[in-house]
Amino acid sequence: MTTLDKLLEHKDDPMRKQLQRQMLKTGMTQGASTKLEQVRNILKPKFEMNTIQEELNEVYSSLLYSFEGKAQKALAQRISESAQRIVSAEDDGETFVKSFKTR
Repeated sequence: MTTLDKLLEHKDDPMRKQLQRQMLKTGMTQGASTKLEQVRNILKPKFEMNTIQEELNEVYSSLLYSFEGKAQKALAQRISESAQRIVSAEDDGETFVKSFKTR
């Protein structure tokens, strides 16, 4: 019973409450950081375009040499635009994943 009496005796101690709040905050921050890192690790590969980019390069190079003149120039322009979109999508994905933060 003395333990309960000691707990009740310190229940309104502001220093103890502050310490408990700080411990709770630290524990929650660590837990959130761990979960956040897991989410980042899951999401990051979803935005990587390396395999798609490699396949597109193969297809584009085959197509590009199948045409001549204006058609080849038009195709080269479209290929360039597609490559820029891929890079942009990858950058957007990276920005999205990095945007998750803990307080």
